[in-house]
Amino acid sequence: MNNRRDFLKFLGTTSIGLSSGISILNAKNNDRFSDYKAIVFVYLAGGNDGINTFPPLSNSPQKGFDNYYKIRNNIRIEKRELTLPNSDEELDLSQGNPYEKNGNLVDAYTKGFYKIDGWDLGFNALMPELAHLAKRGKVALFANMGNLIEPSTKAELKSEKKPLPPFLFAHNHQTKLAQNGESSLLDYTGWAGRVADLLGDVNSGSIYGTNISVGRGMHLFDANNSSSLVVNANGPSKYYNLRNRDVYDNLIGSTKNNNLQTYYAKKRKHSFLVSDTLSSDWNKSVDWSSKSNAYGGELFSMPSDEQLEQKSPVFADKSILSDFKAVAKLAKIGKDKGLNRQIFSIYHGGYDTHNNQSHQHAKKLRGLSMGLSDFYKALEAMEMENDVLVISASDFGRSTGNNGDGSDHAWGSNYFALGNDIKSGVYGILPDLTLGSDDDYSKKGRLIPTTSFTQYYATTCKWFGLSEDELDLIFPELKNFDTKDLGFC
Repeated sequence: MNNRRDFLKFLGTTSIGLSSGISILNAKNNDRFSDYKAIVFVYLAGGNDGINTFPPLSNSPQKGFDNYYKIRNNIRIEKRELTLPNSDEELDLSQGNPYEKNGNLVDAYTKGFYKIDGWDLGFNALMPELAHLAKRGKVALFANMGNLIEPSTKAELKSEKKPLPPFLFAHNHQTKLAQNGESSLLDYTGWAGRVADLLGDVNSGSIYGTNISVGRGMHLFDANNSSSLVVNANGPSKYYNLRNRDVYDNLIGSTKNNNLQTYYAKKRKHSFLVSDTLSSDWNKSVDWSSKSNAYGGELFSMPSDEQLEQKSPVFADKSILSDFKAVAKLAKIGKDKGLNRQIFSIYHGGYDTHNNQSHQHAKKLRGLSMGLSDFYKALEAMEMENDVLVISASDFGRSTGNNGDGSDHAWGSNYFALGNDIKSGVYGILPDLTLGSDDDYSKKGRLIPTTSFTQYYATTCKWFGLSEDELDLIFPELKNFDTKDLGFC
């Protein structure tokens, strides 16, 4: 090992979930499920602008596009309904992109929207793949959702008759709450960590376990009893393949003088075992060659400059393509090894768009739409489209009012879920977008959520196989809501 930095990177091959919050006893569940199901949690870090991602199309004067258009000014989407190139099973963008305008990414971002008949939310121009999946019935959208302790009106919140989530509008705290699935407790485990605790040995002691992060660990998987893995999007790190591996094996295998050294050695040996196993499994081929991306190329690859018809030197954030590719491969490994339940996470940063939003947000949405499309096609190629449900979350939404060329921290936002088991449509209540309205906590357009992440995650976990009693245990705030199952899956 050449230096301290190499050593620290080497130690980062796996991650052990930290215990915090409530205690849930491990359950003996190894015979509970006979099928495979996976949840993919896509976190749009920084506070995604949900109303530019999925613009409001309601006929209501207060909740519809005209009010949105009047308020948003410099970062608004044009009132132009776009048409997808075809209505076949496969979307073909190789013959021309419906979002292209003036060869410029910013103009493409604001060009217009795709509308699904009967839906009150549309899709940004730069998301034709996701819109096409929605037309096929594979997508659900959620209006005005976020961290919410219990149903609350503006008057109730202002008079303090109803509680606010702590440190509202702060990235770090709202991120923690969004991954808690509990909007009132900062010092709490992640909801997926609690699920893993509850299910115990549901995967019959598999070395991979239930929870895996791609790229970086997340609070989502913090738990009392279970551990999670962090896997590089490109597979085992090069720091794992060290020339002095034998020396290090001997070092950690030697007699230890105290309990801490013994515990550390045990964990490092386990880490090496996981890395050995993952390295072997990772190199096995996964065949999704029967599918191509929307541009006719390999899945998870970027299209050519000519196909993009864009002058912008950075057309899309392509890092998320590698993340989705890794999750597809890991899900296939898990199912082939006989695992029953897994939860994966993808962290997609850069959504804090205080300025330059029409360029920065455009890159994010374009990459996200391509990644989701390629991921679903990979699932189809592996015949796993019935096994996986993708859900999205973020710190919070953005203000409906703009600050010039961006938007500020806000609250409620629009989100999506993707899967073959989806009951497609728009869920939730669209808010009055008027600045200072009864749905605006401030005068800037910080919309008070009408649907809680708690309800959203609980519905997802019901699909995952948890009982109503288990959902109440995992999500203590679920009792605050009359509607506990949103019904989208």
